[in-house]
Amino acid sequence: MTSKSLFFNLIQEDGKRRLWAVTLAFLMFFFSLPVTMAMIIGEFIKQEESKAFMISELRGLLGFENGWITFMMIVLSIIMGVTSFSYLHSRQKVDFYHGIPVNRKHLFWANYMNGILIVAAVYGVNLILSLGVTAAYGISPAKLIGSVFTGYLLFLLHYAMIYSVTVLAMIMTGSVIVGIFGTAVFEGYFTVLLLNLQGYYGYFFHTSYKSGEELFRPFLMKSSPFAIFISNIALANGGGIDRELGSQIILVAVLFIIFTFLCLFLYKKRGSESAKKAMAFKISMPIIRIPIVVLSSLSGCFFFLLIRSEAGWAVFGLLCGMLLSHCVIEIIYHFDFRKLFSHWKQMIASALVAAMIFASFQMDLFGYDSYVPAESSINSVAVSLTDENYWVSYGDVTQNLQGEYQWEYQSADDYIFGHMNLKNQTPVLSMVKKAVEKNKGTDWKELSSANWAEEGKWHDFSVKYTLKNGKNIYRSYSLRDADIKEELTQLYEDPDFIHAVYPVFSQTAENTSAVRVSRGSQSSIVSRDKNGTDKAMTEKLLFAYQQDFDQLKVETMNKENPVASIQFMTKKQYEADSTREGNQNSWQYSDVTSRGFYPVYPSFKNTLELLRECQLDVDSWTSSEGIKEINFELNQYSEYEKESYENSSARYYTVTDPQMIAQIMSQAAIEEYVGMNPFGISNTERISFSAVSSALGSRSEIQYTVPLKLLPDSVRDAVKP
Repeated sequence: MTSKSLFFNLIQEDGKRRLWAVTLAFLMFFFSLPVTMAMIIGEFIKQEESKAFMISELRGLLGFENGWITFMMIVLSIIMGVTSFSYLHSRQKVDFYHGIPVNRKHLFWANYMNGILIVAAVYGVNLILSLGVTAAYGISPAKLIGSVFTGYLLFLLHYAMIYSVTVLAMIMTGSVIVGIFGTAVFEGYFTVLLLNLQGYYGYFFHTSYKSGEELFRPFLMKSSPFAIFISNIALANGGGIDRELGSQIILVAVLFIIFTFLCLFLYKKRGSESAKKAMAFKISMPIIRIPIVVLSSLSGCFFFLLIRSEAGWAVFGLLCGMLLSHCVIEIIYHFDFRKLFSHWKQMIASALVAAMIFASFQMDLFGYDSYVPAESSINSVAVSLTDENYWVSYGDVTQNLQGEYQWEYQSADDYIFGHMNLKNQTPVLSMVKKAVEKNKGTDWKELSSANWAEEGKWHDFSVKYTLKNGKNIYRSYSLRDADIKEELTQLYEDPDFIHAVYPVFSQTAENTSAVRVSRGSQSSIVSRDKNGTDKAMTEKLLFAYQQDFDQLKVETMNKENPVASIQFMTKKQYEADSTREGNQNSWQYSDVTSRGFYPVYPSFKNTLELLRECQLDVDSWTSSEGIKEINFELNQYSEYEKESYENSSARYYTVTDPQMIAQIMSQAAIEEYVGMNPFGISNTERISFSAVSSALGSRSEIQYTVPLKLLPDSVRDAVKP
């Protein structure tokens, strides 16, 4: 007869049967939590670290952020899942268990729940021991209990989800080894499939944005229980349980319930004679085999395509993947080599499906590269010129719990796409249409870096279309500079464009604490908001610079080059800079304090006038009168001619004639600022030199660069071999 007492006795007996697993789980948690806690607290106390930082570290260790506990939960879910139902793979054990006068449903629940309760109990005991360790060191457990409780529940929920998948694989198979393979298939199939599709996407679609990263990432995060677990840990590391993480937790709970009742359903349907067979359900054999063969064919195809980039080798890889996977699976299914091609029609059908997927990417049957949204369907457009604004610092200064300052980086695309909404979409759509037409006439197989470079300067740019239906579409293109000069001119004179590209336009006087001006090796703070004394000048400089920059025309950039750079230091930057000065550590926080410089052009009249008031000799920036000599280092020209100057009698060529110096300086630009001018000389064949000036008995040098073709003939003949 069946009774509740017998049901609980089954749980107890199953625990004894798996005593080794209980011991293993306890030791893993013991050394990962209480022992590690004692070591960390002891080390922090020894070094007298910040208590707030130490508590933050302990919360990370005990909460739902611990990467090592994540790994342990995955390992234990497989171990417990395998041991819970391994008896199904032995005919003697199946006869014994099914001979017990217990309803099969109760037998299932006893074994199934024990695999969860063991880990829950062992994990909980070690968390209590960990809190005891913190109390022994004088840290109140109340400060950690919230993270402990949340981490405990979330880790167990994710463990249960992965555990249920392992149990499902064990029930569907008749061998422990095959069951473990089945777990790997359930956990990894869709992840590998999506990675293959993303690989094809990035390889064949020449306008794909970041090789499909933005498109495939949301699906990859949900492609398997493993992926969901790891992505949720990453989300938790970003802060508390927000809306996105909350929805993910609900998904985990729903999957756990679905997998659990699917396990129960199949357990009751499973025949006792299924033990020692590869698959417990014959109907599942083609359902498992065909998708694996398709994926293996695609993987083999892509592998050889990456190696040789030829269609013939791709076909060879497809055939290899098809044959190997199909034959291995058939051997596992039947344990008989004579059954290798017993389902050859399914094998060929799988290969044809893989070939169709390959062909759809290779021939762009989706029309992906030629797609341009209809103007009537576009709500807004944003464009990021990948290579033009590499010098702009995107992000902000943050401060950790130890009080240290660091730069929180943000990609240019993320910033620009988040701030740009062009009212005049014509230039961008014109560029896109030109790029699409050019792509149609490009033989990508014959294209090489050499003949790419021969066509002159190229612009890589990415576009974000926001459609009226709310959908965002991303594309990346490349075009020659000569093809889009008109469009670039329109963009750089569009306030909507430059305000989104340069963060200085979003800066306010309230968030600006100082102004630093740099020219060559000379750098100085010209205005600092110290006790409010220089607030007016700081605000004036920021407003004047924004006004000058806003009025900058492409015609001006074609004629002028930046003569200095200016930085509007945020409050956090200024705090970091003051901390560095106080500690006399010149290197400290240099990554933070060196960001946010912008060019100063000779035509920035408002800015230069205020800098004069700050006692800067700005008039000398555009004059060559103070320069006494110019020194060209001869061996740099070998970069263009591929020759060596090792045997040259002179390493430098010096110019001291005032007229010659004036002629050279009129065409030169400060090396450091060349890239800041998108219409300057950065992509012309040029040579660098140092300009030496002396004032009040001090010598200073600034590195300049000048186009070779603009040098005086006598100088060009002297520096050119």
